[in-house]
Amino acid sequence: MTGDDSLALDSITSDYRFMLEHDVSMLEIALAAVSFEDCSLDDAVPLDRASVAYDCWLEALEALHPGHRFREFSLSDAELADDDLLERLLLTVLFDGGSCRFIRSVVAVVNGYRAHRG
Repeated sequence: MTGDDSLALDSITSDYRFMLEHDVSMLEIALAAVSFEDCSLDDAVPLDRASVAYDCWLEALEALHPGHRFREFSLSDAELADDDLLERLLLTVLFDGGSCRFIRSVVAVVNGYRAHRG
């Protein structure tokens, strides 16, 4: 591993830690909700809605915190296949109370799951 590779890995680790430990602000949730509302998800399955909601939050984080690459932390295929995470996400979809509340719930579930998994 070169020095540049090490710096890139440190940056990714720092961004990931920031994302998990960051106190989610109303501004981030509001920006994410606006993006989410612009998505055409009428025929989408519930888990796609949750995945898009999380991506909208990552996009808002990146817009409000320049220099970070949060979009790299979208839900992976392995995470979307994990029954534990799917069960938690389905509960957020079932009790969807509007875009802001939904996005906040999805972010809390995913970040809690990732923090627990390490």
